Amino acid sequence: MVQQVYITGGASGIGLHLARTYLGSGAAVTLFDVQPTAQAVAELSAIAGPERVRAFAMDVTKPGEVRNAFAQAAEGGQPDVVIHCAGIAIAADFEAIDDDAYARVININLIGSRNVVAGVLPHMAAGSHLVLVASMAGLVGCYGYAAYCASKYGVVGLAEVLRIELTAKGVDVSVVCPPEVETPMVEAERLNRPKQTEALKLMAGTLQLEDAVAQIRKGIDRRRFMIIPGWRARSLWFTNKLLPGFLTRKFADFLVSR
Repeated sequence: MVQQVYITGGASGIGLHLARTYLGSGAAVTLFDVQPTAQAVAELSAIAGPERVRAFAMDVTKPGEVRNAFAQAAEGGQPDVVIHCAGIAIAADFEAIDDDAYARVININLIGSRNVVAGVLPHMAAGSHLVLVASMAGLVGCYGYAAYCASKYGVVGLAEVLRIELTAKGVDVSVVCPPEVETPMVEAERLNRPKQTEALKLMAGTLQLEDAVAQIRKGIDRRRFMIIPGWRARSLWFTNKLLPGFLTRKFADFLVSR
């Protein structure tokens, strides 16, 4: 049987590159994205042939649309692995993020994660694997990420609960917490983010897309719960856990004050 992999936010960035790796290992990939997917489908079809690549429009903030997209996709094959990559980021001082912008980040990143899980779970059988992509910003606070951190801390918490609850159903759960990865979203964010955010990014480091995806894929294949690509990011997480954030906060304060 061909492994069926569903990827939200699959038209670009981490999602698209993960799709390439799965096609390279013989899987069939289904993309879901609010962005146009034609270019991604054409690129992926050139790798593996059109019979192993599909795409569906999906706005993760609309639960009815999410349910319908997954129901249509499942008619052509239920998922063995579901990777939820869709998300957005805003890097700005808290007081510069207005009501609508803050709510948009929460709705896409956190409520959207809930909608994706609720929509796809009815189509996941025992032995399947649910992967939520969060961020190091879901484990450690970062200047300028008031909305993003709040949303990604929520995604990590959601994954923790799902890991416990879905054990009885035989569905494994992973949460991916990468540091900054060179993707189109990050490139756009760099144009306007505060200098303090730039400084704090040094703590966890920046990964090239190919390196980050290789480590993420390895963690997924091993069915780890917490997947943190990058040794600097893993060290930051470990230090934060070992010393209840004391050193992390002191170092963050030092960087921001420079």
